Formats: sequence, structure tokens, C-alpha cells
Amino acid sequence: TVYMPNYNYGKYISEAIDSVLKQSFIDWELIIIDDGSTDNSINIINNYRENPKVRIIQQKNKGLNVTNNIAIRLSNSQYIVRLDPDDYLDENFLLVLSNALDKNSKYGLVYPDYYLINENKEIINIHIHSKVNKKNSLKDSPAHGACTMFRKDILVNIGSYDEVFKCQDGYDIWLKFIQKYHPLNINLPLFYYRQHSTSITKNKKNIIETK
Repeated sequence: TVYMPNYNYGKYISEAIDSVLKQSFIDWELIIIDDGSTDNSINIINNYRENPKVRIIQQKNKGLNVTNNIAIRLSNSQYIVRLDPDDYLDENFLLVLSNALDKNSKYGLVYPDYYLINENKEIINIHIHSKVNKKNSLKDSPAHGACTMFRKDILVNIGSYDEVFKCQDGYDIWLKFIQKYHPLNINLPLFYYRQHSTSITKNKKNIIETK
């Protein structure tokens, strides 16, 4: 399952959706949850309503972590990954990550490196994660909140997302996950992480308070 929580990202969402449709791995479902958008998002999302592999949910605004948990409950798959609507995937994202979990049963999640891009899709940097090993403090090297593929049963077992938090959902999940399970990093950049003026990561005050 790829799921996409959307709130007012009509400017970018078609590119995110198309990146799922173009995956070389074909055994996927896409759940799009529009979280009370007030822009043109739903008009764009409706263009994909006829695709049998796409499910569209409209709801009043509930926030990111509530929406994450709704998607987990709706998922019909063994593996689950969130894609934010202002980012997009490399065409081999699902193939590489699902194959890694298929072949490595001891790992509960897998996450890749990524391209950092600007509003115009120009690559600013390539983010290479520190290799996960005993020399690193896992608390200081969490996976990116989105574009991390989990075994769904493990995500449920650790209590899913804490709905008290409004941002930094990946950090909360990471701290719960590493108490019992092992992560795997693929040192390949396999998604495009967009930085722009309305990005949630720009709100440093909220991020610091949540951490």
C-alpha cells in the first residue's frame, strides 16, 4: 500500500500520484486521503477515480497522524509506505524496497536515500543516510517520516501513530520501532523530497516543540 494524505497540495499532487502509477513493480494499491483541502486538490484527485488500483477518501480536516492511522486501517497489504503529495518516487522505489523486505525477514522497515529538490524540481542535494550499525546512535539517525516502507503488522504492533503529535510523525514511530525491531537502509536515492515555502519542515518551532 502507498498512501497519500493531502491537504492543499493541488499544485504538486498529480506528479506524486503519477509516480506511483509509473512504478516498475505492479502489485500495489494507492489510497489518497484528502484531509479537508480548500484548494483545487479534489478536482485533480478525481481524475484518478476510475483507476481500479486507486482509492479516494474525502474527510473533514483531521491532521496528519489521524489520517496516517486511517490509511493503516484501510490498507490491504503486507507492506505500507506514505508518500507526501509534494514529493514523488523513482520508478523503482517499490521494487527495490519490497524486494529488500522479502529477502530480509529480520528487518521491520526499509528506507532509501533521497534527492532534495526545490519547487522547480532542480536537485539541490543528495541525502545519504549514515549506515545503520552499532557505532551509530539510532536515536540520532531516524528514517525519513515519509517514503519508509514498513511491515504493516509491525506498525500496528507498536501502536501506529500517536495522534497527539501534529508533526515529526517519523521520529515518534522511529523511537517506538527501534526498541524491538531492526531497520534497513538502502543507500540509493529513490525518491524526490521537495523543499518549498509551505513545506511542513519549514516550521522549525513546531518541529522543535514536538521533538
